Amino acid sequence: MSETGCSKSLLLLTLLLAYLGQVPGEGGAFQRVFQTEETVRQNKAHEMRRQMNFRASPCSDFYEYACGNWETESTPLAKLEHRIDVDLMRLLEESAHRKDSALARQAKEFYQSCLVARAHQSQQQQDFLSDFIQQNGGFPAVPGSKWAAYNLEYNWAQVTGRLRRHYGMDILIGLRVSYNYASVQENSIYLSEPTTLIPRELCTKRHLNERDSAYKAIERLVATQLKTWLAMGNEESARLAGEIVSLEHELCGGMHGLEPWNAEQQLYTANFTRKTLSELSQLYDLDFKTYVSSIYDQTIFRPVYMAAPDYYRQLKRTLSIRNGTQIANYVMYRAVAALIFPLEDKPEHRPAYCLATVKRLLPAALGELYASQYVTEEFRLQLLQLYDQLKDALKRSVSADWLEEGSRRVAQRKLSDLQLILPSYEQPLALRLTLDRSNYWHNLRQLLDEVQAQQLKRQLEESPPMPADPVEAYETRVHYRPVQRRLEMGWALLQPPDYDERYGHALRYATVGTVLARQMATAFDELHWSIGLLEHDNWDPLTAYRYQNRSECFGRHVEEYLQHNSTATQLLINSSAGLNIAFNAYLTWLGLQAPNNDFVRLTKETLPGLNYSNTALFFLAFAQQHCNPKEQHYGEPNLWPTITYSVRQSHSWTRLAVNGPLRNLADFAREFHCPAGSPMNPSEKCTIY
Repeated sequence: MSETGCSKSLLLLTLLLAYLGQVPGEGGAFQRVFQTEETVRQNKAHEMRRQMNFRASPCSDFYEYACGNWETESTPLAKLEHRIDVDLMRLLEESAHRKDSALARQAKEFYQSCLVARAHQSQQQQDFLSDFIQQNGGFPAVPGSKWAAYNLEYNWAQVTGRLRRHYGMDILIGLRVSYNYASVQENSIYLSEPTTLIPRELCTKRHLNERDSAYKAIERLVATQLKTWLAMGNEESARLAGEIVSLEHELCGGMHGLEPWNAEQQLYTANFTRKTLSELSQLYDLDFKTYVSSIYDQTIFRPVYMAAPDYYRQLKRTLSIRNGTQIANYVMYRAVAALIFPLEDKPEHRPAYCLATVKRLLPAALGELYASQYVTEEFRLQLLQLYDQLKDALKRSVSADWLEEGSRRVAQRKLSDLQLILPSYEQPLALRLTLDRSNYWHNLRQLLDEVQAQQLKRQLEESPPMPADPVEAYETRVHYRPVQRRLEMGWALLQPPDYDERYGHALRYATVGTVLARQMATAFDELHWSIGLLEHDNWDPLTAYRYQNRSECFGRHVEEYLQHNSTATQLLINSSAGLNIAFNAYLTWLGLQAPNNDFVRLTKETLPGLNYSNTALFFLAFAQQHCNPKEQHYGEPNLWPTITYSVRQSHSWTRLAVNGPLRNLADFAREFHCPAGSPMNPSEKCTIY
């Protein structure tokens, strides 16, 4: 090839890699492509401008002004999480490096075996299913499953307990291990609602009618699965699907559609009965004792909490009119469905499925791989510095006059103890596995059993209990842990193109700063002041009364904008606090630059081509992290509609999440010259922190 041809090829390769945002590095790894500071800042300015609707008035609807031209079908957070998933899949596909821990190597080996596994009628899968069914009580609908051997002595509580022990499945009975809310220095067992085949939003006491189209669609799905997985005929699969879905439909009659289990939330809201397993077994006429003993392979004498009494009464009624064959068919269908590749499995979908499985079973291994690739000491120092400045701003807020002196001192001590914890992977422990890249089913059985064994061992630890869902490096979560008095934060929010230190501090405080500050403020909301977990950190009555008065102001704003909703009110309180804390921390940072006349640094606080001051840019960046796809117009088909709070098309929680906090900030109104009494500058402004 000529020198000119080589140059052109290299140029095309460079442009392609720049477009992808990655270039090859040592050892097969990929690094972010280098771009000059000016290019990075111009690209960010262009991106922000492209999302804006300049026909809208910032003083009427700032969300529309900032996000009116958002044309992507997902949110900024969803886009970020998709990019992270792509990065994780790439990291898992790489060959093992010397720096990889044994756990990371196991994750790569398991992921590779998942990618190459044949779905559905492969011999390895059939052998796995045959052994699995025979070892777990049998499947009456499947010829040769040895159901006759279990028929007379089938014990569904024992079978489902073993499935929980070895495979982590919650079938018929839900079991959670969380802090004992009566004594947070130990764990306790909670009997809760189990997972369901029917989507949780439909599986409630107000459950869907059997004639509804959604119900029929679920039946058809189950029938198709049975035909595909177990080679059943049309008539037999349809009959069995009807029985399976009918049984669960009845169980839904005792469910409340509860949110996913939140261990920290239960500390403040739980009010459950606590009894021994023998007492609960007698009270509900269900064999809880056998179920739990099958999980832990020992008798549990310590009392447990009953978190779903209505459900277990309904479970007893439902099972009492079913025979053992029907119960076993339901249990084994649910078990097989949790293990087998989905019906829509295709080569292009398999990597995402395998990644989700690794996330569920080996999250720490993924965290290690992600942190070693993308986390730098510079990022860590930037984040810790930001956190310290946010703490200083919040300290001024909890020192306000409306708090009585005693509550003020308690709040300052509580804030002083609140630490930011970032994921660390210095010595990850490998699992006892013998993996075979050519046999996914063999690997899956081993991995599930080993992961469950480790979890059960951790759950039996007396003190102190640790979170069951630690935040990993690849996550966008920021989570408040009241028992440990800390915030846990992943590194994903600090990845380009969403975050780049070259954008300036205004964007840093407006995005990462507000997310972090919102969780910090959670530690000081009404819920987390209502009960003293580790000490007497409650408000005094006068401070509590003043907080309630201030929160009613937010309630009126929510009611005017949407309709009365206590959840939306609390979200608005926390979002407003996060915005105020981050903005005040940014103003303090600016003040620290002014005495040094650091003109060069201050000029970086705006972006080229955007005619906005640094503080206006702060408000714009805050708004754009909440951009959502356009609301669906009435009359458009939508199989899974989201909850709406208002019949007014221009009013939604998404808009209130932006407009609500900003309209309470006088600095915003001054920055955008909003007249008094305009929608974004109301006469009544609400503030707590």
